[in-house]
Amino acid sequence: MHKIPKDIVDKIELRNRLNEEIREWMKDHLDLDGMDVDGANIADYYTGNEQGTEECKEWCDQTCLGEDWYAGDYYWETECTGRYLHMRFEA
Repeated sequence: MHKIPKDIVDKIELRNRLNEEIREWMKDHLDLDGMDVDGANIADYYTGNEQGTEECKEWCDQTCLGEDWYAGDYYWETECTGRYLHMRFEA
């Protein structure tokens, strides 16, 4: 085993800074109850029932796991046509 190269260390540190910036933006702009922020990704599709407003459409595809306990996928419209912010959730 060799020492971890500096370029890998730098990339990990950059990723951590970007993750924190993304997490802060989401905290300020989205309801994150039960959301997996670290697993957020950009999808080219959405599933579920439409919610939200004309300003920003949202879709929720969820399954009831028990009384007041849901899990599924949440999607938000982005400024990029055909691209959606996607997060898994369980709440």
